[in-house]
Amino acid sequence: MDLLTASVTKVESGSEPYTLVELVGEADVTNCDALREVLEAEVATQPRSLIIDLAGLRFMDSSALHIILRVNRSMDRQGGVLALASPREPVAKMLRLTAADQLVPVYPSVIEATAG
Repeated sequence: MDLLTASVTKVESGSEPYTLVELVGEADVTNCDALREVLEAEVATQPRSLIIDLAGLRFMDSSALHIILRVNRSMDRQGGVLALASPREPVAKMLRLTAADQLVPVYPSVIEATAG
């Protein structure tokens, strides 16, 4: 069952444009291929800043986390920045317990993520 939806928005802000990917539902092993495809397609466009909005994500397992960490490495290699925004408590807890929040910046909101 596919419980994940992703929407992508290219935002032209006053300071610097960024790509926003909003995830809604649950990201797990059953839909990690779709998540990888969406995120890798956005990385391929070489944005300077990629923000993943986690506000609508109820659950994320280790396979989805692994994809996000791979995307972070890819963004870093091409000189871009990945940020995570608005994680709900179950997702925020996973980021803390795995120390992923030490590798990828996590912000309380998309607005704060755009400010860096």
